Amino acid sequence: MPFLWKKPNTGRREERNGKEAQALIDASVLRKNNISRLTIDERWTRLFANLPMSPAIEKAQNEMNELIKKEAMLLQEQESLEPRKKKVMNRIISLTKDAFDNNDEAAKSELRDCRKEIERINERMEKILEDIEKVNNELKEANIRLLNESVRYVFSTLRSNRERAETITRELERIRQKEQELQEELDSINLDWTSYAVQFTELLGSDLVKTLESQYGLEGLKHETDNSGTDAKN
Repeated sequence: MPFLWKKPNTGRREERNGKEAQALIDASVLRKNNISRLTIDERWTRLFANLPMSPAIEKAQNEMNELIKKEAMLLQEQESLEPRKKKVMNRIISLTKDAFDNNDEAAKSELRDCRKEIERINERMEKILEDIEKVNNELKEANIRLLNESVRYVFSTLRSNRERAETITRELERIRQKEQELQEELDSINLDWTSYAVQFTELLGSDLVKTLESQYGLEGLKHETDNSGTDAKN
């Protein structure tokens, strides 16, 4: 039986079966199956090649994609800070001799600014690490939510479709039986008008038979008239 998509009434099923409303997937499943970013995982996206996503899944997908974008921006900023920090550190090294050996006040002033810049970079890098860790935790939770929602939706849809397919199969069988019964009835009442026409023509004459055909709405039925019948005898 081909896969038939029909939007399931998951709410009603969850009311009937409390187990469906419980979480099915936990973090251990993510680790075991190397699931980190479900919305960009082909194993997940292939599930919806022929099945439309539910609104709940689309919402969870969008939330995860936003987290992925946020993570990417943080990583990009982190990468950009590394060369910036290295550049400032090199500048500090180059200023140290003039600031201390030559007692250059301008060098000292710039050196202080560089040290403050290093502090700002370090603080920002530390904050980025905290934010990345936070996003990773949020992504893990988003993976669990999306995976659970996907499991409930897809399996409920499959079950609903199977039940519907069984109903359709029973209905088709009923139709086939009815068709067979009607065909048998049709065969039983499908009289050969040709033989009756010939007999009535011999008995009553072709003109009267044609008149009777018109009165009973039987025009056009295939038959053969024998003009040598009653009219010929008269």
